[in-house]
Order: sequence, then structure tokens, then C-alpha cells
Amino acid sequence: MIKKYTPIATAIIFLWLTASLFATANGNEIKRLTYSGNNAAEFPCLSDDGRWMLYVLEIKEDETATKAVMLMDVENGKQRELFRSGTKMAPAPYENIPLLVGSKPPLISGNGKVAVFSLTLGEPENIIDHYLGIINTDSTDLRIFSFPIESLNQKDFKSLEFQSPDWERVSNYAVDKEGHRIACLLKGHLGPRRYGSASGIILLDTRDGKQRPIIGPDFNGTEWEWLSFPRRPLLGGGWSFCLSGNGEKLVFGAQSSDEKTDYDLYSVSWDGKGMKRITDFHDRWFSLADISHDGKILVFYYNGKKIDGMGTYVMNTDGSGLRYLESERAPRIELFDLSGNGRTILYKHIYNGMVFDLQTERESVAFDQGTPGYIKGLIPMDFPRIPAFWGARIMSFKGDRVLLIGPPLGKETPEIYMLHVDVK
Repeated sequence: MIKKYTPIATAIIFLWLTASLFATANGNEIKRLTYSGNNAAEFPCLSDDGRWMLYVLEIKEDETATKAVMLMDVENGKQRELFRSGTKMAPAPYENIPLLVGSKPPLISGNGKVAVFSLTLGEPENIIDHYLGIINTDSTDLRIFSFPIESLNQKDFKSLEFQSPDWERVSNYAVDKEGHRIACLLKGHLGPRRYGSASGIILLDTRDGKQRPIIGPDFNGTEWEWLSFPRRPLLGGGWSFCLSGNGEKLVFGAQSSDEKTDYDLYSVSWDGKGMKRITDFHDRWFSLADISHDGKILVFYYNGKKIDGMGTYVMNTDGSGLRYLESERAPRIELFDLSGNGRTILYKHIYNGMVFDLQTERESVAFDQGTPGYIKGLIPMDFPRIPAFWGARIMSFKGDRVLLIGPPLGKETPEIYMLHVDVK
């Protein structure tokens, strides 16, 4: 017997089938990547092609925990441990002190061949993120870099009570596609008197190990002094600090005048030329920034009240074309990541992951509870947790792959997932 439907029921079924077909055609789906058991996976980042994922695994051993930097081939799930806390001792002058995986998220080069991560000095020094570790993702050629403060050359360290001529902490770092160029934002020094919180930017070429300062203070023997502007680059994780994938353009926030709260964004070429202030906000609340691979497009999240107000802006890195991005769904677009091709912005609205196309200015849902593979737990699926003001690197170059975290049933800590986005 053939069942007959009323016109209303027929219409409902048609709409349901249409929606189902649309969802299938849209092709967005979520796939679980990590199965860490009692351990915890955190701070993931992705290569440009979306194949290689770097993350930190917290390994719980009895009442202690050890961290390891892990690499995963997301195509087959195979993993490799690149570095584990306590397996290597620090270089001079801290011999016999173990090196620990640092507090900052690790970064993978766009081509997936180089991993960069901060290293903390263990007991008894306990100096967070003092070194930068760089290793090939095939587990070869581990190198550990410290960052000497150039203005302390020729100084009498003993009389000044400096323990080391190096910057105290690597506050942020950004790497190019090849893993050859790394920009580092540095903080403080190692002296009991402290002398204030100095900050500087160093450009590191991993091929020859040479370092070149772009911005930094001088030291007159009693205090740090800045001889020109811009000065005092913004610290605090990844606060407005990004390097283009081609390694040619760096953007950072810094003080623009003698007024202590007068800050703006600056761009500079890798060769140190063309230093230019590219915004005119006169405010320090540039919370996040991201730049396209070709170094031409910049997006940033401004958390202050000047200009058009709080929200996400897009502009050219030469300082032209500033515009405020408006959402038709959310009160504002809160930037989380930019695809390497400079086209797609990733953000959240309520519990939905959203994408904003900069070319068409169209918004669409990247994932919600109806996306195949979505996991329902005590908390909703989300973008990976990152330290405050740290720029995320969770989206592939084309924006077709995005990393998520979610709480599997019966597990307190989340696992890492891959969202496949149907990019038109």
C-alpha cells in the first residue's frame, strides 16, 4: 500500500529533504583527531595544507605531569614526539638545569617541516619561556636559541647584578612558511634590580642562526632608555604581533609618542626597511592581529572605544583601506583566525563557528550542533583554547580545514577535532 501525505506534510518533507541535501552538499563535517585518554591535548596548530598538526600533550604520571610537543599526520593519525620536558639540559650559564616545554603554544611552519616552541628553565631557576626551541618535524636538528640584549654588550654584568646578558622571556614568536624566518617579541632581563620591563623585537634567521634587532631600548647603566619611536612594543602573548607567510612583512603594536597610552600598529619589512605606522587609533587595545601570506592584508581585533569602536577591522599593510567589519548576525565580529590566502575570517557567534568572506562579505555557519561529527558534552564544541592575546593558527591556507576541541562523553578534558569546511 502506498502511503499518501497531505499537501502540508508533503511540503514539510520536501523542505526537510532539501535541507538534508543542502547539508550533504555543503560537505562540512567534523572528525576526531586525538585519543589522549587520561592525558590532555592542548594548543594545536595547523600547516598550510591542513595535513600536519602540532600540539602539546600533557602526560599525567601519578601525581605529576610531563609535557611533550607532538606532531600528527591528520590523514592517517600517525604521531611523532618531537620534544619532551626534562630530556635535555639547558646551555650555559644554566648547565644541569632541565628544559621544560614552555607556556606558549608551539608553531608549525606553513610547509609542515619545522616546529617552533618556547622552553622554560626548570628548577631551581624556574624562568618561563627563556629559550626558543626549533626542530625539523622529522625529529632532526634540534636547536636551542637564547636572545642576547645587544644594548648590554660591553657592560659589567657583575656590578649590575645581571645573571645573564639575555632577554628574560620570549613573549611571542611568529614563523614564515619555510621555517627559515622567525620574529620574536622579547621581554625583561635577569637582574635582581629588574630596571623595569623592557621589551624588544628580534628577527632570527634559522639557516645561519643570525639575529637582528628591529626595535629595542638602550641601557645607560641605571635604566632602560628609548632613543626613538616606535618604542615599547606591546607584550602579553600574541598581542598584535604577526609575520606574513612569505616572511616579508611584520606587524606589531608599539608606543607612538611620549604620551604613555599613545599606541598604534606598525609594519616593517624583514630587512628592517620601511618602518611605518599604519593605524591612527592612539590607543593600546589592539588585542589580536593576523596577516595574509603575501603580507598585503591585515585584520585585527580592537578592544577599545575609539574610531568605530570595538570589533574587527581589515586594512592593507601599507596603511590604506581601513574598514570596520559588520555582522548581520552578531553584535560584532570577534576575530579568531584569518586564512593564509587572506580571504576568510573565523569567529564565533553564540555556540556556532562562523566564517566571514572578505571578498563577498557573506557570513555562513562553519559548524553547529547539526554538523556531522559534532560532539555533545557538558560544554559545546569550540575553537581551541589559547593564552590571552595569542594569535591562533588553526586554519589551513584555503580555510577548508579548521581545528576544534570538544568533550568526548565520559572525559573531563577535551580532545582535538578537525572541521572540514566546504569552501566555494
